[in-house]
Amino acid sequence: MSVPTASVWRRYGHLRIYASAGDVKLGWCDPRSGRFELYQPAMVEDFWLAVRAECRRLQREGQLADAVLPAAATAEQVQPAPAIDSVPGSAQPIVRDARSDDLARNTPGESASAMAKELRAQHPFKVAAAKALGIRTTAGSFAMGAKGEREVGHKLDRWAPQDGWYVIHAVPVGEAGADIDHVVIAPFGVVTVNTKTTKTRVWVGEHGMTLGGKSVDYLHKSRAEARRAKRLLDRATGLEVPVQAVIVFTGADQFTIRRGGPPDVAVLASPRALRAWLQNQPRVLGSEQADAIYQAARDPATWQPHGRTPI
Repeated sequence: MSVPTASVWRRYGHLRIYASAGDVKLGWCDPRSGRFELYQPAMVEDFWLAVRAECRRLQREGQLADAVLPAAATAEQVQPAPAIDSVPGSAQPIVRDARSDDLARNTPGESASAMAKELRAQHPFKVAAAKALGIRTTAGSFAMGAKGEREVGHKLDRWAPQDGWYVIHAVPVGEAGADIDHVVIAPFGVVTVNTKTTKTRVWVGEHGMTLGGKSVDYLHKSRAEARRAKRLLDRATGLEVPVQAVIVFTGADQFTIRRGGPPDVAVLASPRALRAWLQNQPRVLGSEQADAIYQAARDPATWQPHGRTPI
C-alpha cells in the first residue's frame, strides 16, 4: 500500500488539502473550517493521517494558524457540529457548515477582494512599488474590479426587494476558481451579470468590443458564463431555465454602442441602465419556478461538477 500524501490548493483566499495514496484520491479537507469530502471511506485513517501531517507542516511554516479537525479519524467535528449530507448519487460524505453553505450570504466583490489581498500578501514590496510609480498590477486590477462589483452589487441588493428579484453575488463555479459576479433571478428568468470597471472609453459593436481601442473578449466569456449557468441550473432544478448574459460597466470615460450591440448579450453603460433593462424584461417564469431556481442557486453544490461542494 502506498504511503498517503497530501497537496495544497489555494485560490481566492481559500485553502484545501487534497490527500491521496498512490493513484487513489482519498478526498479533501479545508483545515480552517473543518469541512471535508471523503472519496474512499474504507481509507479514512490514511486520509486523516495525510491531512494532519500537512496541517503540521503548514503550521510550522506559519501558513496556517489553527486547524479545525476531528479528534479521531471519523466524521465527527470538534467545532459545532454541522449536518452530514451525501452527494446526490454518491456515498461520499460531506461535512457541511450551514453558515457558509448558503451563497445568499455572499457579499459583492468577495472573490475579487480576496484575490487582490492574496496577491498583495504574496508580493507586498512589488505591489507597493508599482502603486507608487503608477504602474497597474494584477492585484490592483482585482481591487478595482472588486470596487465595481460592490457598487453594482449594493445597488442590486437595494433594488431587489423593491422589484421582486433575488440576487446572489460572487457565485463560485467549477473547481478552477471562477465566479459569476452577480446572478439575478426573477420571473424574467436568470441573468448572469458581469461587472467591468474602467476609466477609459468603451466601444461595443454587434460582434466585438474594445476598451481604449483594444479588443477584449468579454462577450465570449459572458456567453460561456450564461451557458454554464443554464446547464447547471437545469440539472439542479429539472427545469428549462432561461439565462441571459449581461455586461455592465462602471466608471467608463465614454460609452458607444453600435446598432444595439450583440443580439445575445446585453452590454450596458451603468448600473442605472442595468436596472432599467431588468425592469423591461418579459415575464417567462411563474413565481414558484423563480423561487425553486433561487433555492437551487443558493446551494454551492449546484455550481460544481457532479454536485460537489466547494469550500
